[in-house]
Amino acid sequence: MQRYRLGRLAAIVNMVAVVVAVVVSLVRDSLDPAWTVVQWYPPSGFADETSRLAVLGGLLLAGAVKSWMFWQVLQGPAGAVPLPRRALWLRRLLYVYVGRLLIPVPLPDEVALAFDVVLWVPIVILFAQVLTRSGPAFRLILLATALLSTVLPPVLEVMPRDGYADRTVPVLSAVSLALVAAGLAWFLLILIAQRRDGRWTRTTMVLGACQLAVIPISVVLEQLVGFPESAVLSDLLDVLVVFQLVWLARTAHELDRPGTAPAPESLRSPRPLLALMVLAPIAVVAPEGKPHMTYTWRDADCSSIPLFADTPPQDRRRVYLCLAGDGGFYEDIRFWNGGGRTVTDQQLLGKGWKSCAAGDGKVRAETLVYLCPEVVTRDRPELLLTAAQLKQREAGERARRRQEVADEAAQYVSGCRDPWPALRTSRQVTAVHLPTDWDGYHIFDGRRASVAALDEEGIESDSPLVARGGAAMVGTTLEYGATCVTVKVLRTAPPIRRKGWDDVVDADLVLGSGRVHLTGRGVKVAVALPKAGKYRVRLHTRTLDEGVGEDLVVVFPAS
Repeated sequence: MQRYRLGRLAAIVNMVAVVVAVVVSLVRDSLDPAWTVVQWYPPSGFADETSRLAVLGGLLLAGAVKSWMFWQVLQGPAGAVPLPRRALWLRRLLYVYVGRLLIPVPLPDEVALAFDVVLWVPIVILFAQVLTRSGPAFRLILLATALLSTVLPPVLEVMPRDGYADRTVPVLSAVSLALVAAGLAWFLLILIAQRRDGRWTRTTMVLGACQLAVIPISVVLEQLVGFPESAVLSDLLDVLVVFQLVWLARTAHELDRPGTAPAPESLRSPRPLLALMVLAPIAVVAPEGKPHMTYTWRDADCSSIPLFADTPPQDRRRVYLCLAGDGGFYEDIRFWNGGGRTVTDQQLLGKGWKSCAAGDGKVRAETLVYLCPEVVTRDRPELLLTAAQLKQREAGERARRRQEVADEAAQYVSGCRDPWPALRTSRQVTAVHLPTDWDGYHIFDGRRASVAALDEEGIESDSPLVARGGAAMVGTTLEYGATCVTVKVLRTAPPIRRKGWDDVVDADLVLGSGRVHLTGRGVKVAVALPKAGKYRVRLHTRTLDEGVGEDLVVVFPAS
């Protein structure tokens, strides 16, 4: 009983709202309140050009019809007998379709059309299955006409008309008329089947038959009035859709009324026909004239490419195209063919996916990781590291190598001896230089800028000692091995001692920091000076054995 009360309440509320809106329109001398309440959208400009009282009278009549519609639609089902599963689903779908027609939801035309087709097709199929006292042949015809009139009109509507010759236009028009006739035949067959079934009342069938009079009444009334009254009348006659809403709602309500007919005969779904209805839209969809190709890699800025781990996921494909489109990444892609066309993004991506699937060794992993990281990082997990992680990793590796060199140098230091024990001084230190590829070590004032200035000059000399300003470079005759380096700082110049040494050379250095520094592979020492100033550096060097050398560096004030 609650649903019956809800229907009456909705009808009363709607009618009261319509009457109030009409009164407000009369007071304000505007059609907007009454038209919006009744039609649920604002009036067009033609409404103001017609008789205001006539339009308000029409709106009052349309509001009364809609109130009656609410009363009919919101009535509850009879609830006499429990429904079978198919009838229950038919009722649910009918209620959904009624709600779709009753509540105006703004949807794009394509979406609304697809929704109506998807919703109406199962309704007509279930209709054919729940009807009683109708044989399989009758229900099969019912189903065929319903599917033809439901599925094919949208297909014809979306077909491109400009692709057909003029002689095919009459054919399409004839097909459209035939489909309209099929829809009309389906509706007449439904009314006949409802009468045979016995579950639906005469009122329901009469309301259904009233739908057939909607179009003729609309055409006749619009012909009786001129423009712009005909445009306003056309909008008001939209209210006649209530007959369809009420018929659908009452059909759903009365599905559970007791009937006198026997149970319906088994009806199998015509699968070939259903398959034809599904495949028909696919068959008429026209392909693209040509595939849409892009060439974004040609205009991409590849000057600064971030590491894979530092690249946002949405930019990784763009980075891949930038790297792969350099013209020589793939050997079997011609970047310029005879027609002057360059390779497309799609070709590069396709080649990349193929390389990902095949594990092509010709492809650089640093590029392919942006396309399929899960494949590349199986063998190259370091490509997943960020720039910060790589920097930290390299710093750890350098620290490890320095420690290895220091440990190796410490092993040799214990075997080094003072090459000039008679030359005593309190400022003395011994270290070990471990050359690789004949690299030497530096003697400087502790300022890295002095070493950089010396290296930038690129002085070429046969002397083992090359000095400029506050830095000197000590060469070596060893490719690999160990050289014991002894540094002695004196207050006065010592005598020149050449016996037992391969080379003895002098050079001037400006040591303004008050300390003399030695740095090289394995060497990192500093010795204090008596004072800052200009000093003389005397280098003694000799080779003791294969891979073993000895240097003596004597530092004293320049005269």
